[in-house]
Amino acid sequence: MQSEQPYKLHYRIGSADADYQSQCRPSAMLEYMQLAADRDLAGMGVTVAQMLEQGLGWMLLTTDVMIMRPARLEEEVSLQTWHKENKGVTWLRDYILTDPSGTHLAEARTAWALVDLKKRRVVRPSALPFEVKSYPDLSLGEPPVKVVVPSELNLQEHDRLTVQYSSTDSNGHMNNVRYADICCDALTLDELAAGVVRLQISYHREIRMQEQMIVERSAVTDGAVWVRGRLAAEHESIIFEAKLSLGNFAT
Repeated sequence: MQSEQPYKLHYRIGSADADYQSQCRPSAMLEYMQLAADRDLAGMGVTVAQMLEQGLGWMLLTTDVMIMRPARLEEEVSLQTWHKENKGVTWLRDYILTDPSGTHLAEARTAWALVDLKKRRVVRPSALPFEVKSYPDLSLGEPPVKVVVPSELNLQEHDRLTVQYSSTDSNGHMNNVRYADICCDALTLDELAAGVVRLQISYHREIRMQEQMIVERSAVTDGAVWVRGRLAAEHESIIFEAKLSLGNFAT
């Protein structure tokens, strides 16, 4: 039976979720967001295993996370999520992270696509043989805007990495939460100390195990750092683009 209220996941920030400042890493928050979405859909009878049996998977297109305050080590938090609606081939899902008092710690708007895993291409929502409950009247705003690095910015190569076993998921490519780590790894200690108050990532194409990525970043521009990943074998093939806005968190 479907719940009349959006799904809510309760959890405690563990040591594996925390960074050197004892704050929840952005990638850990994205991992819980992914888990909450999976459990929300599973409650409707749409499990990951059933999706794989149908040859289908989810691909994150864009995520836009506003962080009011990072959750802290051992803090109890609640993550609420819901499928908002479909727009064309895009599935829109929102999230709210709160502390025990109900104060918003973070809000996120995400856009997803349904993918045929064999043909590696996006398919229409009607290809999913399950019903997904939507909450069109419950919204954090407009769909997230696709991230595009401004053409006038000069990005410099920061790192080269090869996708390994630890970064891949059941869809056979680098999992979306790992990109948040790549972005934060591109920041200096001073930039990390300033705080990432907004994280925007657009995923343009997948990267699979043993493929190599060139990671580029900009200088701090208008309070933000832009990060881009390119496929090393095809230098012009962009894997992802991201914008990390820096600033002080709300007290």
